[in-house]
Amino acid sequence: MVDSKNVKKLLPWLLVLFVLANLMVQAFVTVSPAMSTEFNISADKVSLIVIMSTLVLGVFSVVYGALSDYISIKKILTFGFSMFIIGSLIGILFQKYFIMVLIARVIQTIGQAAINSLYAVIVSKYLEQNDKIKYFAYLTACFQIAQSLGVLAGGLIATYIKWQMLFPISLISILFMPIVIKYAPNEENKTNNKVDSLGITLFSIMVVLMTLFINNSNLSILIGLLVFVCIFFMYISKNKNAFITIDFFRLNKKYSFAILIVFIVYFAQYAFSFLYTFIVNGLYNSLDLVSYILLPGYICAAIASIFSDKIAKTIGKRNTILLGMSVVIIGLISSALFLNRGKIILSLTSILFFSGYNLIYSPLLETVSSTLPSHEAGRGIGINDLLVNITASFGIAFATKLMVTKKISEINIFNFENNLNMYSNILIIFAFITFISLLLYNSYSKKN
Repeated sequence: MVDSKNVKKLLPWLLVLFVLANLMVQAFVTVSPAMSTEFNISADKVSLIVIMSTLVLGVFSVVYGALSDYISIKKILTFGFSMFIIGSLIGILFQKYFIMVLIARVIQTIGQAAINSLYAVIVSKYLEQNDKIKYFAYLTACFQIAQSLGVLAGGLIATYIKWQMLFPISLISILFMPIVIKYAPNEENKTNNKVDSLGITLFSIMVVLMTLFINNSNLSILIGLLVFVCIFFMYISKNKNAFITIDFFRLNKKYSFAILIVFIVYFAQYAFSFLYTFIVNGLYNSLDLVSYILLPGYICAAIASIFSDKIAKTIGKRNTILLGMSVVIIGLISSALFLNRGKIILSLTSILFFSGYNLIYSPLLETVSSTLPSHEAGRGIGINDLLVNITASFGIAFATKLMVTKKISEINIFNFENNLNMYSNILIIFAFITFISLLLYNSYSKKN
């Protein structure tokens, strides 16, 4: 029996670690131009650090979510902590080699995923319904705090110190390990359940190949992807004990449609800040200025997420999500229109974009989790986290592909100079994709 008092003692410490781990993602987005220069590699190559990190975060969110239905959360968190610390040490020791920095970030993210995924699982499984949206809102606020600190740390460290200092900062997490292990749920009755290792492995390989193909349209990767897609779906169709089965989606139609919306709506989330690092650095030749321009947006978004619970109670969950999606679209379009209107305008448009996303997150996550019974919550939330991260990874890969596509640069609707037309066109495309998600959610919410 899990003590709810211990759960509530655990959650604040998990949020502190969540902030520390997630600020690393945004920090590495912010220092991307500096790393591109130092390692003498192109933007699409340096973006692999962000793409692979978000991919691994998504894959292992599903893995940990699925494992939490079988084995103790305490054991999973202990493993996650260990991986995060190992990744930090590798980054410190081998910082001169791009491939090792990439590997270090991947290993760090394997650990980070345990914190991200299991917080949502714990809230969904062990808190009362009235507390769920509130604690999901705390998670969203902490995500934006992490984004704020990440963009600030990334800009300042890249400008005044060195981006390599990001790895020693992450080692602070070791101080919180004993506290989290003390209060983490230890469901002893799960220890003898069989884990579907083969299914999880097949799924992970499939997702990795999918993201690699998006980033590098190679025929051999596509063939490998198609082969693993066929194998995976045959496996979950035939094996009734698979970690996730066809019936999971067929019997949970509301859940299936809800995660489709999640997949589309988060496409622009990380791509926006990734594009802004190149826009601002190109306009003003200053990475620390990226931090100052985006920081107000992250702060306002954190405030929006804190109040998203109250907003949802006032105007309803459906209207809150529609409002958030609309604000994201307005932020994207206004960014596309006013890229050359100065730093303050750039900051104001980013406030709209990030605040809109934070209005969405908490009520949308509660919408997704409410479609599933508690014994399937781990897998369901894991898949939700996967889609949030993998679609963000796809969004960055899609943006970098467009950045090197000549036809995008040739279209100059708003008469911009210095490649701003390229960035403007990309932002308009992302606004259109987000609008599709709004239409889908509006249709879904009317039927449910």
